[in-house]
Amino acid sequence: MLLASPMRELDRLVAGSDPLDAARDAPRLPALNRAGDVTGLDRLARTWNDRVAANVRDTVTAGAALRDLGFALASLERHGVDLRSVPGAEENLLRLGARTGEVPRDSVYTYALRNPENAVRSFTELPEEALFIREVRTAGVALRPAVDALLDALALTADDPVVAELLAEATRGFTVFAQSLLAVKRAITPQTFSGELRPYFPPMTVGGQVLYAPGGAQMTPLLVDILLIRPEPGDPREEWYEGYLRENLPYLPAAYRAASDLARRHRPLLPRLVDEAGRSTAGPAAARTLDGLRALMRELLRFRLPHLQLAKANMNIRPDGSLGSGGYTTDSLDHLAELTLARHQLLSGASAGATPEK
Repeated sequence: MLLASPMRELDRLVAGSDPLDAARDAPRLPALNRAGDVTGLDRLARTWNDRVAANVRDTVTAGAALRDLGFALASLERHGVDLRSVPGAEENLLRLGARTGEVPRDSVYTYALRNPENAVRSFTELPEEALFIREVRTAGVALRPAVDALLDALALTADDPVVAELLAEATRGFTVFAQSLLAVKRAITPQTFSGELRPYFPPMTVGGQVLYAPGGAQMTPLLVDILLIRPEPGDPREEWYEGYLRENLPYLPAAYRAASDLARRHRPLLPRLVDEAGRSTAGPAAARTLDGLRALMRELLRFRLPHLQLAKANMNIRPDGSLGSGGYTTDSLDHLAELTLARHQLLSGASAGATPEK
């Protein structure tokens, strides 16, 4: 396994680490936010920030410090206070980012996967936020082995019987991911998310760079798309997609960025496997490969189309020109849905041993 074990262990260690002794005061954060108590938030941010130098020793403690500082500083920003008003906070964020090899602010990983289950950090007391953190964590955990399976398939041909097994493994992970999104969609209304939670995911300026908040574009499905369906040279979507990757890949943990580099040295799996399965020399295993691709694409669509609907429902109640927490309008989700549907269409006409139409 290339990702699942090391990332699970890193996330577990960071979740269990509390170098800033933040667990004691973190339960006060929702009440301070509810009251808009900027003085109390500033005091909390300064207290945690002042503990960084003496207590951060390695990658694990640096990741935990980024998590907890992120909650405090994003709370200040939500109430109109620039994080740079906290003496030394920007410098600490830059050092912590360098130590972890990740962006120097909170991320979807610190917010959910590295958020301790027995001492959850949150911005609000809303049960919807607790559910949101829980489902994002569940989704992220489920996709680790799915990405590993797709990485393992890169070196195999459509005729290899192992490919169908790997695609089934990826499908199982993506099924859980899609179910988590549907749970969020059912439980959290656009009014609650956009009005109560979204303000706590502001962009932050750190080291002269605007860094976007935890967002869906920074999650593991980005790797699934890269591995499975990304545009190839000559596709009119390629230029947009490359820009999309340049903006979002830096937010991934280092191991995920390395997985992306590996994936991009190969053709995306779906068009390659369809091409190979369509050759007249393809054997019986190729038909199972195509069936596996179809099952995986059904789950990808089961995630992508409701996600697009959910994002648009949220954007419809926000002011014109608003961006998602990852810095995007729904146009980007339209592009991703179009790409996913085009790949699904390519697959729908494929059969083993018959050269597919281009």
